[in-house]
Amino acid sequence: MRLFLSSENVGNHAGRLLSLVGGNKKLAYIPNARDYGKKADSDAKTESHKEQFEALGFEFIKIDLRDYFGKSAALAKKIDGAGLVWVPGGNTFLLRRAMYDSGLDKLLVKLLREDKLVYGGSSAGSIVMTPSLHGTEWSDDPDQVKAVYGKDKIWNGLGLVDFYIVPHYGSDWFADKARHMAIYLKKHQLPYKPIRDGQVIVVDGEKVELLK
Repeated sequence: MRLFLSSENVGNHAGRLLSLVGGNKKLAYIPNARDYGKKADSDAKTESHKEQFEALGFEFIKIDLRDYFGKSAALAKKIDGAGLVWVPGGNTFLLRRAMYDSGLDKLLVKLLREDKLVYGGSSAGSIVMTPSLHGTEWSDDPDQVKAVYGKDKIWNGLGLVDFYIVPHYGSDWFADKARHMAIYLKKHQLPYKPIRDGQVIVVDGEKVELLK
């Protein structure tokens, strides 16, 4: 299993991402953590990320999970052959619900355990790989799931790592939220890793390392 879990974008370690992915530069990009905002804003962020990844040599393919709600087989065909699935930040609860309704959650667990591709994510895209989303309510609004999708929130993560992640730790714009997340996790004796913008957690097989 190969995971590249960052606080912000690819952090300071684009080279490590490239080495982790290898020769297959087909990238499936999932923007649904930003479904709460204006489409124009989400599209602008997607375009910015597209430029970044294309500069690294990736073939960039945007996949809106809303097009695949209840169509998991079609989504599997769309993602087939990708070397990297990248999931940027936004509202973790929206992302988790979109993964569930499209079947991406089960598909990713299968493909990652078979080592068929690399999963990369930042912020919400990193948090969703953890055991649960508890603590994340200090930074993201769980009620946006009902407002945006008309459905209930989901608290469990994909559980592909056995620790929790607090992104943007120490950053000026997110410091208070990150601090409350960390306090919650510590209070409930849940193992967590705070990561600063620029830092990345890499899982490569049995090896887990923090790149600063």
